[in-house]
Amino acid sequence: MIKLVVTDIDDTFVAVGREHATEHALASVHALHDAGVEFSVVTGRRMSAIKKLFCGDEACYQTAITSNGQRIYADGQLIHTQYHSHDALVRAAEVISHYEGYALGLYKGHEVELVSCTAEEVEKYGLAFWNKAYLVDGVSDHPYYKANIRVGHGPGVAPRFEVRQALVAACPEFNMVYPGPNYIDLLPSGWGKDSAVCLLAQYLGFEFEEVAAFGDEENDLNMLYSVPNSVAVANAVPAVRRDARWHIGASADDAVADACFEIAAAAREGRMPAFMDESQLWEPAVHVPRGYAD
Repeated sequence: MIKLVVTDIDDTFVAVGREHATEHALASVHALHDAGVEFSVVTGRRMSAIKKLFCGDEACYQTAITSNGQRIYADGQLIHTQYHSHDALVRAAEVISHYEGYALGLYKGHEVELVSCTAEEVEKYGLAFWNKAYLVDGVSDHPYYKANIRVGHGPGVAPRFEVRQALVAACPEFNMVYPGPNYIDLLPSGWGKDSAVCLLAQYLGFEFEEVAAFGDEENDLNMLYSVPNSVAVANAVPAVRRDARWHIGASADDAVADACFEIAAAAREGRMPAFMDESQLWEPAVHVPRGYAD
């Protein structure tokens, strides 16, 4: 029986292009809780962004894994923070200073410090993105738990693979994942979504076979590998579709929400969800949960 659902957000639980989760998706989280099943998002986003995506519905993010696993919350309490090596960030800043159209982004509260770029680069290549970002001279002594390389767009920007190779050589303390074309997320080596999911499951007292993990991108693969019941949405990249054990519909169709309703129904009956039965072709039921309308 599934007792914990963990899911990526972007283009998995919330389809790209939507400003927030649908009412159907929010209701599916409440259905899980009503059936005694825990729910956690697992995302590169910070908690402030998660709150907006879930329309301030606290029940949906009381348990959450943020910043690609570097912060873990359980029942509203922060239970773990994985910080970056200061020396490794300093070396990363030095590497990035040699490449046009790149910046090291260091997250401090609700703001982002941009290191190893100029004001002209920020303007020319759009390196501020949508964050409250400002230039600083170097890496401070602040304990940073979220950092990434911002990749600009336009002529003159160095190839991303070349920058990655230079970072790998100079900074073995980092793992690197690609949540999108404009970012290279930096993770402490040996730590990621998979480590965080395992720690959360152990903290909550669940066996790994009691966890269902949903994803769509390559940065979800380690998480999917960490539990037996991995699930790919139909819009997932080929590697995720190939390696996930179970498969459902597309994010745009709220397939993860449908799966959550089925997990809730299965938990109430003490069985595995229908879409985790290889002998059956699962079709989601139509749900009209109490207090919510699609």
